[in-house]
Amino acid sequence: MEQEEGFNLAIRRMLRTSNTYYVMLIAYSNFSFMRKNHDLLQLLQNTTEDTVLPHGGTIYQMRRGDQFVVFNEAVGEKVATLAANITAAAFPDRKPGCEDDEHVLTRIFHIPQDYLELRRTTSIYLDATGTPMMALAPAPAGTGTADPKSLKEEPDGPLNAWTLSRIETLLAETDLAPYIRSQTVYELDPQGRWQRVFDEYFTSIADLARDKFPKVDLHPGDRMFMELCRALDRRSIPEIIRRNHARPGRRFSLNIGLSTFTGPYFTKLIHDAPQLDRKSMILEINRSDLMHQPRATAKALKIMREAEVGIALDGITLDLLGITNLQRVDFDYIKIVISPSTMWLLRDSDCLASLKKLPREKIILCHCEKDSVLPVGKAFNLNKYQGWIIDKLASGGADAESAPSS
Repeated sequence: MEQEEGFNLAIRRMLRTSNTYYVMLIAYSNFSFMRKNHDLLQLLQNTTEDTVLPHGGTIYQMRRGDQFVVFNEAVGEKVATLAANITAAAFPDRKPGCEDDEHVLTRIFHIPQDYLELRRTTSIYLDATGTPMMALAPAPAGTGTADPKSLKEEPDGPLNAWTLSRIETLLAETDLAPYIRSQTVYELDPQGRWQRVFDEYFTSIADLARDKFPKVDLHPGDRMFMELCRALDRRSIPEIIRRNHARPGRRFSLNIGLSTFTGPYFTKLIHDAPQLDRKSMILEINRSDLMHQPRATAKALKIMREAEVGIALDGITLDLLGITNLQRVDFDYIKIVISPSTMWLLRDSDCLASLKKLPREKIILCHCEKDSVLPVGKAFNLNKYQGWIIDKLASGGADAESAPSS
């Protein structure tokens, strides 16, 4: 099912852009004489390739011989003619327009308008039972869809392309606002007062999964998990910006994936959104993106600098300090995870030397769970912190040790 899953991912990528696409389905499986004659089917598929490739069409081969072809917006005026030519090659004696609803060879979807209908159609190809494509015409109102599995059925199992498509359909009907969380980064001033630096916003996938898809196996860092994060990013970013629109000048950060940073949707947003105070916004890149995709990260950093937004590097652990030269990378903030179980690394000479090279004003000690982090920060002349214990201290809470762990 590699081609099916690849096409499924391609559909989501199309929706994340602001561009128009045309997707042509060529359903050879609707006709038994084509399904049963392998040589004829191969000839027709070759004819399709000869017809669409000169116009930049990208072909995705499905089971039972069907094909999806994706065209960009520039080919829009020609798509109907190309579909007619493909039909004419398969049925040279058929008069145009005489097909009935159950025996059409081609169908055209306009993205983003026909996104949901296209997803309903492609879900059949992702079903392991191999259900043939029949009744390509849209289902009459009130009759439901022809999906082999009910979208209301609770998703379960590993997070693959099929499961993700069902989660996305589920999330389309879910208000994500209750799952958007924030945590403040504080600075301890010389008088011992906690001053707000910025508020970090993120979508709580753990809470969302618990409520909406508890049976799905999620593994942070996997490719499909990153696709899920990207889908959530697009939904949550407008809500976060809306919340901060009423607080001009108050700094906030978005904890979102690198693929979102570099996508056309986000690039257009940070350049075109008139209500967005870009100078008050900070974008947080995770250390895994920096290390696994250095070129893409460099591109993202360039986009951010041109957009005049702040940049933070998130997720640096003490064991990474000794093997990196983070002082050479252009970040406004570097968030270093600190915990009682890793503080012993501060006695490591390489870790210590690397920490001392970093500009003090850029370092944020994060994931702070115990107030023992404060003497450590003071010893290194650091004054920016983030974590449950800091929330408690900044709010004047007395029982700091009762703060929940992350």
